[in-house]
Amino acid sequence: MLQPLVIGLGRSGSGLHLKTLVRLARRTAATGDPLVVLPAVGCDPCADALRPVGLPGEVTAVTTLEQALQHVDPATAVVHVCTPPRLRYDLLAELAGHGFRRMIVEKPLAASADELDALIRLRQETGLELMTVAHWITSRLAGRLRRLVSGGRLGPLRHITVDQHKPRFLRSLATDGHPSALDVEIPHSLALALDLAGPAELRSAHCWDLRCEDRGLPRLGGAHIELEHRSGVVTLLRSDLGAPVRQRSVVCEFEGGTATAHFPLSEDDDHAQLVIAPFDGGTAAPPAGILDADGVPGIGHHVFRDDALTDFLDGAYRGFVSGARGVGNFPLACATARLLCAAREHCAVTSPARAGSR
Repeated sequence: MLQPLVIGLGRSGSGLHLKTLVRLARRTAATGDPLVVLPAVGCDPCADALRPVGLPGEVTAVTTLEQALQHVDPATAVVHVCTPPRLRYDLLAELAGHGFRRMIVEKPLAASADELDALIRLRQETGLELMTVAHWITSRLAGRLRRLVSGGRLGPLRHITVDQHKPRFLRSLATDGHPSALDVEIPHSLALALDLAGPAELRSAHCWDLRCEDRGLPRLGGAHIELEHRSGVVTLLRSDLGAPVRQRSVVCEFEGGTATAHFPLSEDDDHAQLVIAPFDGGTAAPPAGILDADGVPGIGHHVFRDDALTDFLDGAYRGFVSGARGVGNFPLACATARLLCAAREHCAVTSPARAGSR
């Protein structure tokens, strides 16, 4: 079994990782297959002021890495790096110096091409098992989309459009961890697009400002990215962080129809939805909600549970326990980070779009 050390107790570290790890520890212990050792250790300079997570004894909060080392053994620990992407290399190098080798890093993996290259060298020199959080990729919904792409029921994939919209005024005003909207939601959808359609080149990218009352936050209002994949697929990623409503949807347009995927919007509900519609209106497929023998979803409206982050961490920990090298998603994380770096550079030299533009 492995013990978690979560560094950075903001929304991601405390609200997502620690809660999910406690839930995963309880679930695997109840089935007689314990995977996660509690207490999980949360490390943040402001840890003393944070609301406790879990029951007594399930989480220990500390304010420094030196204190954390009194509660965890690097040889049996998994470090969850949930700090902002800036200067991430220094933290990972320090952790490696203390003997930590298993690490799960929040997206994006790096904030610049130089930092990414340095992380690649660090991983090679120290033998790090480094994964980036990519629960969209390992979700049941993404699995069904992959089977649609490979199964050919609707013909070749032609176009992907991803919409990730939510009102993010309060967090953007209160923190400065993300320099632009490219670093908030886009990494999830970018990795998914690469997973579904293969390697890609950047066609265009732009960000716009977030405005509320008399304040404006540069490049935090939203972002668009357009990609051209080597497979011929074209992808458009859209994220509006000033939207009045939430949306997490992926539309895959095939030669013979569409698949519209809706990811769960928050931890309030863990159900995903998938709507498959042929252009010709045909029904020569299994009834709605049914998978064929190869697991390919039929035409119609599918609703199913999809607790993607819990399943992702379950798979990550089992991969670490197995001791097999290369079980993570590092190549995909690197490809995603490089495209994000290209998008940042593109936005830096182009004029920003009108505030609130989608």
